[in-house]
Amino acid sequence: MPTWMNWVQTMCPVLNFHGRPLLIGDGINIAKEGRKMPAVKALHQDSGNNSKKATIWGHHYGVVGLAIGALGKIFCTPLRAEIHEGVSQWRLSEGLNGEPPTIVTRMARLLTATAQQMGCPCYAVLDAYFAVGPTFLILKETLTPEGSPLVHLITRAKKSTVGYFVPEQGLQRFRDAEKVKLMTLFDRTDVLDFRTAEVSLYGNITTVSYLCLDLLWEPIDGLVRFVLVEHAGQRFILMSSDWSLPPLTLLRIYGIRTKIDVMFDVLKNLLGGFCDHFWTRSQPTLSRKKGWKPDVARLSDAATEHVRAALTATERFVNLACIAVGILQFLALTWPTSIWQHYTGWLRTYSSEVPSERVVKTVIATEFMNLPRKVRQTGTFQIIRDKQRTTEVSHPPLQARSAP
Repeated sequence: MPTWMNWVQTMCPVLNFHGRPLLIGDGINIAKEGRKMPAVKALHQDSGNNSKKATIWGHHYGVVGLAIGALGKIFCTPLRAEIHEGVSQWRLSEGLNGEPPTIVTRMARLLTATAQQMGCPCYAVLDAYFAVGPTFLILKETLTPEGSPLVHLITRAKKSTVGYFVPEQGLQRFRDAEKVKLMTLFDRTDVLDFRTAEVSLYGNITTVSYLCLDLLWEPIDGLVRFVLVEHAGQRFILMSSDWSLPPLTLLRIYGIRTKIDVMFDVLKNLLGGFCDHFWTRSQPTLSRKKGWKPDVARLSDAATEHVRAALTATERFVNLACIAVGILQFLALTWPTSIWQHYTGWLRTYSSEVPSERVVKTVIATEFMNLPRKVRQTGTFQIIRDKQRTTEVSHPPLQARSAP
């Protein structure tokens, strides 16, 4: 994937904030029924539909993307995808302070590894699930040659988050006198100076009220920038490890986080990027029993290598699909006018001058099927034409009916 990352940085219009590109990370659960597929395990069901079971069996992927865009259109280009659950038996990984690795620590390691391969300091935005101490501590470990963190994190704080005002010099830190529950500050507008401003949030210009505070956060024993935001009747708190980041810029960065959800939809439903089925007889047969774990101690060295090879093939399949998504986004940003001219479909509304990945895929598929008719007939093209499925359906001619 380093070659792919370098290509994206060179060829695509990368969004930068204070000289740092923006990485977007998140996880996704993919249902898998194979009993001989590596890393398949019971996962919590994220769907809000209460008719579904609480757990599913499948793969949990951690994905990191890069924010790119032009002409008011922003994409999340996937850079790297890894399976983050059920792999401890097959892959050595590092947690925090000798503890076993978790989804949180693996995502933090993935962000730092991606920034190192890109060769530049970055911002990273994650959702509230990763707003915990280990995420900040792992990102804090990796520094640039100048001594600043290689990756600064922006995320949404949990409603129960507690901070401490910075005490006067010489006084003990984290005293109860300086302790404050951040959500209670929204009800103290008569004392605190909440400001009002217009900001681009989720693609729209909207008015928000905000308050910026630099407080001590006990999980990392250091300062964190908190921004309390009230928007359209909703209250939420953002947090960042960069104390110099302006609050409105922090809010705009977090608004871009939703682009990874759009990317997941394209990767899963448009390209079938998770429709893999790599398995091996060497994998212990999956059992639906609660608490089941594969018995890897009895596997031979050859069987272990077979399982690792199947796991690698699974991740490579998904990463190749990630590259395909990035190419569609690159074409959309580079040749939007030409793509619209060749698009033969119908859209009710055109939300942007830049076409979506679905529009680009439709144009490419149409042009590919028409390619043999535009060039000299060769043996290869003749084979392609012979394999094409005809879509013409013969219907009997309509007979004119006479009036009764």
